[in-house]
Amino acid sequence: MLFDEVTTLIEEHTRDELEVQLTELKEEQEALAAEFDASSLEEFREQLSEEKLSASELRERRNVIATWEAVNTELALVKHALHLYGDVVELSSPKNNRYSSLA
Repeated sequence: MLFDEVTTLIEEHTRDELEVQLTELKEEQEALAAEFDASSLEEFREQLSEEKLSASELRERRNVIATWEAVNTELALVKHALHLYGDVVELSSPKNNRYSSLA
């Protein structure tokens, strides 16, 4: 499943587009960290037990955690796609594999 998502990213985007997406995701991750004064999702999660928060604040924080997890997942997928981009494109080109479904 992970490989399918990575190859889909490679099929649907140029390397430049993936690099832009990587930058945007990293900016979003950094904005979350700055907004909630946490250097990572793990640190943010630790704050939940340390701070006295109301139920609505806890719900908001859970939404932030879901967003942060989604950003981290997308970031990992884009990084993998960029790492494998050249190999996948080369292997899927018609001159290397006439049976490829990626070309």
